[in-house]
Amino acid sequence: MDSFVARQAILDKNGNPFGYELLFRLGLENRFPNIGAEQATRRLMAEQFLSQKIEDLVGNALCFVNFPDTLLHEGLADAFHQHNLVIEILEDARPTQALLDCVKRLKQLGMKLALDDHHPGSDWDDFLPFMDFIKLDLRQTPLEQCRRFIANCRLFTGLRFIAEKVETREEYEAARQAGFHYFQGYYFQQPQVIRRRLLTTDETTAFELLAAVNEDEVNYDRLTGLFSRDLPLSYNLLRYVNSLHLGYRNQTIDKLRNAIVYLGHQQLKRFTALVMTAYISKNKNAELYRLSIIRARWCELLVQHLDSSLADDAFLCGLFSLLDILLERPLDEILPQLPVSDQVCQALLHNKGELGFLMGVIHDHEQTNWPQLQKRLAFMGVSQETSARCYEEAVRWSHCLSSYYRAP
Repeated sequence: MDSFVARQAILDKNGNPFGYELLFRLGLENRFPNIGAEQATRRLMAEQFLSQKIEDLVGNALCFVNFPDTLLHEGLADAFHQHNLVIEILEDARPTQALLDCVKRLKQLGMKLALDDHHPGSDWDDFLPFMDFIKLDLRQTPLEQCRRFIANCRLFTGLRFIAEKVETREEYEAARQAGFHYFQGYYFQQPQVIRRRLLTTDETTAFELLAAVNEDEVNYDRLTGLFSRDLPLSYNLLRYVNSLHLGYRNQTIDKLRNAIVYLGHQQLKRFTALVMTAYISKNKNAELYRLSIIRARWCELLVQHLDSSLADDAFLCGLFSLLDILLERPLDEILPQLPVSDQVCQALLHNKGELGFLMGVIHDHEQTNWPQLQKRLAFMGVSQETSARCYEEAVRWSHCLSSYYRAP
């Protein structure tokens, strides 16, 4: 599932991005969709702030988001304690005591606030001490009026002014002279529509589970809760423990918590990594998942001839080597969200280290680059027959394992 957001830069006097205004979009067409302002803000906040890391979209810059006053009264903004979020109060809001109370509450929570497309006037004087930014539209407010208003607000030392709709260099220079601190408009950049992939509910659960099992202290209550809310996940766990893991045959385990405890921390990490990849693959070509688990086991077997202490990292390296295709996002965006070692990151991102060399062996084999493969195997001291046996065992293991990751 994809989300779409338009991003327009807000620049400082040196031309550096200070922030971005985020605008909701339904597709790549760069215009506001035919939906209500409240619904647009709700979806933008859910898709860009809750479902993924906003830093991947704006880096260290601030992000300005339009908030209709109805949502401020409702308390939606209170839940987003993002250090880089600026809540824009829209020009059609009424300066009531109820809205002022909302503003004071948000400031007490440490939130940043802006008046958007502000029309200077005494009605908003009570709000000014609580504002961080005021945005003035150069198409609607004459520059001389902007200059007088900025000068009259010098008492509010923390208040900064943003010139909107700056469309020419002459307007930019005039706005600088008028006292504006930041600048936004077509002269610098039109809104750019960005497509971001949203994780499905299953994928989100898998990532949350992977984070939970990689904590130093395992919280079995939390893990049990995560498994319990997902039927296929709990089903697969019980099947894995009872029918596959360590040849366990003497009695069945039918309680989730017992199964989680029985697996132990290390095996639970491996099971979760497998499940995560399976869930991400659910609505895509199943062959990608099959290839992922072949690579995982294959790397694990081959690394014994390099450094057996890298077995766990080798397994994850192979398993996660196709995540960029599965999630349709670059690996350098995905890996920081995963609790993997530096060796795995260096191998997958830069083909470096022993694991990077190992992934080279895998790629040469898959691409039938036999001369280069023979050189790599000779360097490892591994015969072609041994390499072939490792591959065949990995394929058999993948056929066996795949049957345990199907929904009931």
